[in-house]
Amino acid sequence: MTETPLKQQFSPEALRDIVDLALWTGQLLLQHGANASRTEETVHHLGTGLGCDWLDVLISPDAVVITTTSHEEFRTKARRVVRFGGVDMAVVAAVSDLSYQVSAGELDRFETRARLEEIGKRPLNYPRPLLILLVGLACAAFSKLFGGDWPVFAATWLAASGGMAVRLWLRQRNFNFVPQVVITAFVAGLLASFATLLNWGSQPQIALVASVLLLVPGVPLVNAFHDLLSSHDITGLARGVHGGMISLGIAVGLSLALAVTGIQSLWPTFATPPTLAEDALWAGIAALGFGVLFNVPRRALWGAVLCGAVGHGVRYGLLASGWGSLSTVEVASFVGGTAVGFLGLLLARRLHTPRILFTVPGIIPMIPGTFAFGTMLGVLQAAGIVGAGGSDPFLLQAGLNAVKTGLVLGALAIGTVLPTLLFERQRPVV
Repeated sequence: MTETPLKQQFSPEALRDIVDLALWTGQLLLQHGANASRTEETVHHLGTGLGCDWLDVLISPDAVVITTTSHEEFRTKARRVVRFGGVDMAVVAAVSDLSYQVSAGELDRFETRARLEEIGKRPLNYPRPLLILLVGLACAAFSKLFGGDWPVFAATWLAASGGMAVRLWLRQRNFNFVPQVVITAFVAGLLASFATLLNWGSQPQIALVASVLLLVPGVPLVNAFHDLLSSHDITGLARGVHGGMISLGIAVGLSLALAVTGIQSLWPTFATPPTLAEDALWAGIAALGFGVLFNVPRRALWGAVLCGAVGHGVRYGLLASGWGSLSTVEVASFVGGTAVGFLGLLLARRLHTPRILFTVPGIIPMIPGTFAFGTMLGVLQAAGIVGAGGSDPFLLQAGLNAVKTGLVLGALAIGTVLPTLLFERQRPVV
């Protein structure tokens, strides 16, 4: 019988260094949009790849705690995770690739430290003017998915681009995420209000809905469901609350914009694109903009666009089919999310990169923006900020839209992670 060779016994200083590297890895992943299970797995692989016998990893909403074991030596250390900079899929991909190299024995701890330093200092893949332009275009694509015409498309593009420029300015100055969201929603809503005041297009109110979707908390909400499904309950609940606070911030900013402009009638008549090809086109453009926003590496950006077009196209086909329960938005979203999940898994294996680079931007076009807007509008109407106000039916309608939003988000999240749940078997790392 062949015995498994014993791993090297480290000095206390070397073991402390490995703990620091593992904590640094977890910090980078959590700061830039990775879910809890990916963070846990990556940290474990890196630590054992550097020579530890085992790592116990605890992921919490704002900290990573690691206990390393090397022969008779134990070290436990925690690091607080301060969130800043937004979602950065390039960092997630680079750190994941680094962990595989370490696990394969290609890098020692000194080379690993140098690589982590390099990853942390990398500039964004896309220049700021292009980022502003494409995020605005993504929101304008949403206006077409909602049935807007070309004047509304133009108004949405301008308003969302202005909001994105303000958001980047606030982020650069390290504003807390709450005022970032409120001020950005206010600016985007204020600019989009001119479409209604000047009566641009047949449904100018659509610009109000679409222009604030650059703030949609798709990543924290999808990660929340994923964390709950992988038994990281506290982290999942915290991320759900974080997504709810972002939604509330959007509502506050939008209400301030409406109070300034005096607009009362908000609810547009939403429609869908007339053909499947148009639907897939605009969904792909929306995924492109959010892929750039999430700093997806350029070599993988086409995959994010493909996932967005395919997933939304599948949902469009089911909604238009009239096939009983299959044509409901919840079931159609689940099937569309599942299509994105399988396609993302195939692309990830082909390109040797994390599948979230494709699946997260790919499902953003299916985020239930109209129901979320209906929730916010009902709250604003009940508060008397818009419309007559003070009526129980407004609160009831807001509650129904909130439930619908949650069901669709849950369907998307479960559909997206379904391939992983079915076909990937991971050894527990805690």
